[in-house]
Amino acid sequence: MFTNFDIKNTKYDTDTIERLTLYEDYRNLYNGDFAKAFSSTILKIRKRYPLDNTVAQSLINVNLFWALTDFFKGFLTNQGITVNVDDDKQTVWDEIAKNNNFISVLKEVYIDNSRFGNGLFKVALVDGEVKVFSVCPDCWIPVFNQGNLNDIEGHILVYPLEIIENGVKKEYKKVEKHHRGYVENEIWETNNGSFTRMLTEEEMSEFNTPLVEDFSDIWNGFLVFPAKNTTESDSYFGESDYKRCKSVVEEIMLTVSQNSKIINRHANPKLSGSEQNLEMNPVTNERIFPDSDFLKVGTDGVKPEYITADLQADAIQKHVDMLMKFFYILTKTPPQAYGLDISGNMSGESLRKIFIAALSKVDDIKQVSFTSVIQEVVNCVMAMNSTPVESVNIAWGEPIPADYSEMVDTENSRVSAGTQSKLTTIMTLDKVSEDDARKELERIEEEKAENQSVKKEGSDSVSGDKTVL
Repeated sequence: MFTNFDIKNTKYDTDTIERLTLYEDYRNLYNGDFAKAFSSTILKIRKRYPLDNTVAQSLINVNLFWALTDFFKGFLTNQGITVNVDDDKQTVWDEIAKNNNFISVLKEVYIDNSRFGNGLFKVALVDGEVKVFSVCPDCWIPVFNQGNLNDIEGHILVYPLEIIENGVKKEYKKVEKHHRGYVENEIWETNNGSFTRMLTEEEMSEFNTPLVEDFSDIWNGFLVFPAKNTTESDSYFGESDYKRCKSVVEEIMLTVSQNSKIINRHANPKLSGSEQNLEMNPVTNERIFPDSDFLKVGTDGVKPEYITADLQADAIQKHVDMLMKFFYILTKTPPQAYGLDISGNMSGESLRKIFIAALSKVDDIKQVSFTSVIQEVVNCVMAMNSTPVESVNIAWGEPIPADYSEMVDTENSRVSAGTQSKLTTIMTLDKVSEDDARKELERIEEEKAENQSVKKEGSDSVSGDKTVL
């Protein structure tokens, strides 16, 4: 745990080293680089099944980690997000959000939030324009005041720099020390990742980096905004979505890979039988079976037969299904999240019941971190733009859009029961104002009156043609 801004403490801080090591592991899982993520397991497999003896992969790449993050990213953001600020500043924010592609930034932060447990928004002034972007948390070190997890003194961001001078590559690290209202910038020479010497002010001028960026007159807060996954009271950092399901996914890949090897090994089965079944080679006087593996079994008269594997397909399927159930439980996703087991046209209510655990997780993500963090980011952006706002409201889109046919049935049943007016029904279904709904209702009543008038005239005409006897 960092309790001061002395960056040279990094190599001594075991908590930071452990966290950044886990980040590297989680990145490998997301990218599907399982040779690194499951290196010890793969070494054991290759020792037993050398690659030159089998055409099957040592570990089949079943990247459920990427699928998990991608599903919740879409579930959270694909229906959009609306940020409402003061009426007279709304167009200003909309323009800034458009220029920064804010929804894309939000998706990037969520991907980091899912795979690492932490995502970072960062606000900056670049050539007089406000920029908001995502920062990977593998360069982030929070500083705690006297070790208090609830009292953040600042944030440190460390970026690697590589410069070629006279054909020689030199490694530096840029260090941003974020305080409330200002940022200190440092550039360090490094050796094998360790900080050796901090550059002087004159040397830093070559990198066009000011020593201090002071913005306290317009924003007296931080420019770094962590968005954390669900956390516990004894931890400041969020928890990766991969932590709980890593071992289950590894077992799924092992099971699939093992059976793949068996199937590949027996795809060309060996033939067994008596020696009499072989052909005589007139040149060598040897009995052979051309282009095939053959095992001599028994004496003359033994019927030749292929040796095949009893794969016990049902048992294998049950085992894989059980492992997948554990994956669904631990990740709070149903099979339908990945396009499986979808039959017919399911109603919106049916989908909500199926996705109840996933919806609960999305609500947690919004409540625990994202809603409040986005509000802070917008406040900071508008202040840095010299257009501060008093209120910021966040409206998330529905992860599962409303089923229109169900809405119509519900609204009509309420009108029939006398618990709701037609005017309210039109406003709800058409999402229009009361004035527009009233005009539509008037048109409906006029058309209804016209239809009744036409029917009455037709009825009178028929009755007038009747002959009275």
